[in-house]
Amino acid sequence: MSGPEDGRIPVTIVSGYLGAGKTTLVNHLLTNEQGYEIAVIVNDMGEVNIDADLIARENEEEGVIDLSNGCICCRLQGDLLEEARRLAESREFDYLLVESSGISEPIPVARVFLEGTEDSEIDPTERFRLDTMVTVLDTYGFWKEFDAGATLPEGAQPDEERPLSEVLVEGVEFCDVLLLNKTDMVPDDVLEEIETVVDRLQPRAERLRTSYSEIDPDLVLGTGSFDFTEAKRSQGWKRELRGEGHGHGGHEHGDAKAEHEHEDEDDGHDHHHGPGQSAADLHGVSSFVFRADDPFRPDELGAWLEEWDGSIVRAKGVCHVAGREEVIGLSQAGPAVQAGPIGEWRPDDDRRTQLVFIGREMDEERIRGELEAMLVDPDERDGAESWADPFPL
Repeated sequence: MSGPEDGRIPVTIVSGYLGAGKTTLVNHLLTNEQGYEIAVIVNDMGEVNIDADLIARENEEEGVIDLSNGCICCRLQGDLLEEARRLAESREFDYLLVESSGISEPIPVARVFLEGTEDSEIDPTERFRLDTMVTVLDTYGFWKEFDAGATLPEGAQPDEERPLSEVLVEGVEFCDVLLLNKTDMVPDDVLEEIETVVDRLQPRAERLRTSYSEIDPDLVLGTGSFDFTEAKRSQGWKRELRGEGHGHGGHEHGDAKAEHEHEDEDDGHDHHHGPGQSAADLHGVSSFVFRADDPFRPDELGAWLEEWDGSIVRAKGVCHVAGREEVIGLSQAGPAVQAGPIGEWRPDDDRRTQLVFIGREMDEERIRGELEAMLVDPDERDGAESWADPFPL
């Protein structure tokens, strides 16, 4: 197998939380190269890059570059470009595999290979072509993180600045291939439920079940599936706002693919959904959009966001808040909530709240009722400036 016709080196970026199985996947690909000569860049937040050492020890002939003590989605972007350029100039290879750190955001890493960085004159598009974004999802960790009250798996303690739930959701929302790894640790019915949830979060991605990250290399190398615009547009919450989501009772995107995957797996159980019943219906996975022209009372909205009942997996959108000229952005992933100003309303803006909710066994009527109860009546607006503000600048 050879590189692309334009002579540029294709790149696969592997993302996923700590312990998801990224290094295991990289080692698996290096021992099953399918005709590629692969070079690897491994990123780690610690001073010692254990993953890079493990890969180098198991693959002595490969070019393995260690990027430690920082994250390639932010502070080490320039180093990532420089090391990629140096690799291309110092050794012969026709595929670049990048393993990002366990807390890296996939979109900034992708942009490095699409746009370069402000501090570097290197144009990555002259030598490299971003081919595939892969997210390795720890399905066991995902199950426990979004199961209210459950104990997290060992080693998956949340980061105060970037909670585990947020990392997991962002990885799902931006990828071409989603590997549901550690499926052997999750009950079959829970695994099916997780599949319906991630299908809502990112219906475009090729979804594959794995154990120990074992996969046909052709599914993550040389796929040509990366499309930045399409990947961002296909995020589930954006599709819902555009009216392109699953809706209620509509066609379930990905059902045919899921059925095909189940047929290919000898897992010893059947998947019966009943007459006219989709996988989402079976597992209670749903989504809806809440829109309102009247603003929220800020103190009540802030208090409501602090309570998580476990049914909402993802909430995203903008809020119109009384007494504020700023647009209040909301991003919720499981128990982790971020809310605050993201810019100001322009004079010609239609000031309204638009929020997408994706979850399991959600009581849509109750949630809508709670949100509507927090809206300001027209005769209350005169005193809005004096209300408590939970969204400081």
